Amino acid sequence: MIKVVLNIYSWIFARKIFSKLNLALFYLSLKGLGVFNYENSTVNGELFFLKKVLPKAIKNKQPVFIDVGANIGNFSLSLANRYEDATIYSFEPHPTNFETLRKRTSGSKIEPYCVALGEKAGESILYDRADRDGSSLASLYEEVISEIHKEDTTSINISIDTLDNFVQRKNLQYIDFVKIDTEGNELSVLKGAKELIKNSKIGCIHFEFNEMNIISRVFMRDFRSILNNYDLFRLLPNGLLKLNDTPLITELFAYQNIVALPKTK
Repeated sequence: MIKVVLNIYSWIFARKIFSKLNLALFYLSLKGLGVFNYENSTVNGELFFLKKVLPKAIKNKQPVFIDVGANIGNFSLSLANRYEDATIYSFEPHPTNFETLRKRTSGSKIEPYCVALGEKAGESILYDRADRDGSSLASLYEEVISEIHKEDTTSINISIDTLDNFVQRKNLQYIDFVKIDTEGNELSVLKGAKELIKNSKIGCIHFEFNEMNIISRVFMRDFRSILNNYDLFRLLPNGLLKLNDTPLITELFAYQNIVALPKTK
């Protein structure tokens, strides 16, 4: 029956005259599936995540959270306000943003670090808008600024560490939650945490998947591969949509919040 309906729709509406209608329906459908919902923390599902999902994922009485790509600390501070007993490690490699982060988190249980996280420890270049050096768009990929945001770029040298190294130095036994917002570098952050992931030392992971992944040449398939002991969900305003391995549904290079939760045995 469904095939018959689809065939009828194609016969009637697969015409140039209906292209704007079909495109509008396409965008509406994507928003209903949790894509392009970037307007605010309610629409993008982050408020739902903080209220309903994260509390169930926490194991430690004194939770340990890691905010990668913390910018000026809005999300870290939101976590600190909700979880007074939590220790939060916030990573922001841009020196301008880091200085604001450091000042805003002074006296709290947030520990800020002026370093990026990635697959390997070392040095790299961070690119940002030339007219707004210290923006929320800074990326390790210059094309994110020049091609996607169509802005002139400036650059700074930064240090990179791995999450595995950091956790080992801190002697942390379990991480309740990791949030990653690194403008296309999310997979590299996870590759630098492969031992933690393999040994089930991270409870919940939240990362963005968007058009920046075209620049970094990363597919959702790559995230599924490294997070093979997790189920992946797209975050909705009031729920979670489990992702399967259908490329038509998962390989959408547009803003979406992805939540990884350990597979239940």
